[in-house]
Amino acid sequence: MSSSETVLEVSNLTKVYGRDLEIAGRKLGRRVVGAQDVSFSVRRGEIFGFLGPNGAGKTTTMRAILDYLHIQEGTITVFGMDHHRDALKIRSRIGYVPGDLSLYDNFNGNELIDYFGGFRPVNSEYLKELRSVFRVDLTLNVKALSSGNRQQVGLILALASKPDFLILDEPTSGLDPLMAANAHRLLKELKAEGKTIFLSSHDLAEVQAVCDRIGIIKEGRMILVEEVENLVSKFLQNVRVSFTSEVPPLETLEAIDSVISAEAEDEDTLLLKVKEDINELLKVLTNYELDRLSIEDATLEEIFLQYYE
Repeated sequence: MSSSETVLEVSNLTKVYGRDLEIAGRKLGRRVVGAQDVSFSVRRGEIFGFLGPNGAGKTTTMRAILDYLHIQEGTITVFGMDHHRDALKIRSRIGYVPGDLSLYDNFNGNELIDYFGGFRPVNSEYLKELRSVFRVDLTLNVKALSSGNRQQVGLILALASKPDFLILDEPTSGLDPLMAANAHRLLKELKAEGKTIFLSSHDLAEVQAVCDRIGIIKEGRMILVEEVENLVSKFLQNVRVSFTSEVPPLETLEAIDSVISAEAEDEDTLLLKVKEDINELLKVLTNYELDRLSIEDATLEEIFLQYYE
């Protein structure tokens, strides 16, 4: 398999829940769009981050990929196979951690591993590594575990077969910083081995740390798919500029197309958020005497918020 191989292809996915219904002037039903014409692809050997607030369509899209719900329109292929017709073959190669992780309370961790191993062979050598990385006591019943320890069990179950494709919804939810860092390391190692990871998370620092590309979904529609590196370096920058004498009016700077916002840090220094091309701003600034100018890439969180304002 080549590194450019497409593992997941989603084309024009549309999923609508319910329908508008009115009887005798009373509204008794409601049509809700979970996903509308969603299209994107995920390549072999990459970590793809899937972002959006609650209700944006993330869970709908992930469940559609896994064939856990019926879609009205569009096509989804995984490993070149149809997500519905070939669902069983596809699932044999997928590890999944749902956002609403639920485990059998009366099983302990070891029993769960054995149980799930009956459906899909466990990679014994890799399981040894997982047991050493995650510190959860697998001899305890699930009902006795904290939410963070349950999450560790869920990750072990998803990773134990060392699947070709991982679908992870909030995978580090409830984990302490050490366990989260360990999980990130494992994901990067799997990526280096050519495994593919589709990751949804509200922790944008996590996404920026581990993902190669991201897709942003808003109100059921994909509004952006971009390389993380390009997004951070190109789409938004923080500019701090200090002046030796006259300071330009904020209105002058805010009138520049590329300037999203401008505010005074003190009487001599301004803070600006600039998108994409910064040259127009620099031309304006040449009309003033500068003391200091610094330009920093924005964080992924700042960029994300710009798309949701």
